Amino acid sequence: MKIELSSEELAEELQKHLESKRFTGGSYDKVSRTIEFSDDLSPAQWASLRGTVEKWARDRKLEIEESLKIQTPIPEEPQAKERAMEQQAEMKKRLAALTLQEAEARFNFLQSRPFSELTDAEYEERLALAETLSQKSKGAKR
Repeated sequence: MKIELSSEELAEELQKHLESKRFTGGSYDKVSRTIEFSDDLSPAQWASLRGTVEKWARDRKLEIEESLKIQTPIPEEPQAKERAMEQQAEMKKRLAALTLQEAEARFNFLQSRPFSELTDAEYEERLALAETLSQKSKGAKR
């Protein structure tokens, strides 16, 4: 987490201001004119720091710009993909073995729980059950 400034003077002044407000741990980089803080700041600490910086900048009639930094994704491990595929195959086998009544009961149970309480596997199972039940009901109507 870093704060970029337009001049070395402003950066030094802000760093002194932050230290007086007990925001320690920021390191100043003269080359990029940034004050960097550890990534392990809590969201509350970062929000407090950010509010202090914004107030300091407004008092000096400075313009504030926010930026986003987008990085390349962390590559997935090949083993993780294999495990996910194995889990998917196991789930499909379990669902295929269920009777229509068992599938409906399991779907109703999973549907009764909020999304936030479902694990990723249960969410995937719920989707697969919905698809399976939809296909079985279409087959029964024919």
